[in-house]
Amino acid sequence: MKTLHIHIGTPKTATTAIQKFCADNNPVLNRKGYCYPDFSFDYGRVGKARNGHFLIGFLYDEDGNRCVDKEMQRISEVMQKIEELFLTYDHVILSDEDIWRFMDEDRTDLWKILKAEADRVGYQVHMIVYFRRQDQFLTSNWNQNVKGRIGTLCEELFDDFLEKVDKDVRLNYYEKLERVAAVIGKENITVRRFDKSKFVNGSIHSDFLSVIGLAMTDEYQITKGIWNLSLYGNTHEIKRAVNSLPALGDPGAQKFIKNRLMEFSNVSSKQYPCEMFSKEEAEAFLKNYEEGNRKVAEEYLHEPGGELFDLTVKDTEKWQKNNRYMDEDLARFTASVGVYLQKEYEDLKKENDALKKEVNRLKRDVEELFQFRENAKHPFRTMLSHIKRRFKKGN
Repeated sequence: MKTLHIHIGTPKTATTAIQKFCADNNPVLNRKGYCYPDFSFDYGRVGKARNGHFLIGFLYDEDGNRCVDKEMQRISEVMQKIEELFLTYDHVILSDEDIWRFMDEDRTDLWKILKAEADRVGYQVHMIVYFRRQDQFLTSNWNQNVKGRIGTLCEELFDDFLEKVDKDVRLNYYEKLERVAAVIGKENITVRRFDKSKFVNGSIHSDFLSVIGLAMTDEYQITKGIWNLSLYGNTHEIKRAVNSLPALGDPGAQKFIKNRLMEFSNVSSKQYPCEMFSKEEAEAFLKNYEEGNRKVAEEYLHEPGGELFDLTVKDTEKWQKNNRYMDEDLARFTASVGVYLQKEYEDLKKENDALKKEVNRLKRDVEELFQFRENAKHPFRTMLSHIKRRFKKGN
């Protein structure tokens, strides 16, 4: 049966890698009866490969007011395009990690809309979701917010973030799955663990292909790269502190600071290996989701008595704000900024010197042009002057 595959994250589960892989290999997918469409919408900082963002993306009028009617109109228009795609392809793939969150906030009727459209046209809706352990998910989510200066909690210390964030909306995996299953059916939901040891062939790309009914072959191209690296050690604290600066509202400034921190993030991590949860805190935190996780394993992964995750928690030191390595990392950050600016200065100086040479050359050309024009005005005087000069040389 024709199928609309909707990959909804969760965030920080290699979603960027999956989206880029699908976008880059769309011609290969097309030959196999699949399509990863590019709708070319601009949602600001949202990557273009997140082709499912239209399902939950906000739209605004000229005065900055949110326009829900325009959002619903866009959903309707894109679903019409998807209906047309099904005339050519048996499978259409959408992906956006924010669906996981917003389907229980601003788009509570999303799955009903999708199911109604699928029933009308005659295809099925297949939801795909990757899970990581809740403590790891929340830590990564906070790190991403701080790194990208995202949302209202990007200036919060982790413990404060933990108190303020709506954990039920994001972390009760079983309850969220059940709400979707009530609309599209459990049989149309695929749950995968975000764990390399569980991936098909140890690859997220191979794993995702297997979920949609395909196998990895040499036809597919995988772009080398590491996507969405986190900040480690003390680098996240430095970034959190500077997020309050209004200047970081500029995307260029935001990228500059983030890149300087990324330069020594691994060094900081090795010097100060730490976690945002202590071992005892993580174990207590995971107890809140133990029963639900077990139900996910039993009902969605068909593993009676199984565990959704390995519950082993490493006994790693909990990050402390006033740790003994902070001064060194601040020195590294200052040096990183200084070295970058010095290089920029040298590059600009070279460019300026080259421009000066070009200006001087142009000046000479202009002077010669003016001289030529003057000579052209008085050809006999110019000829006489030339003869006199030669005569003087002869004597």
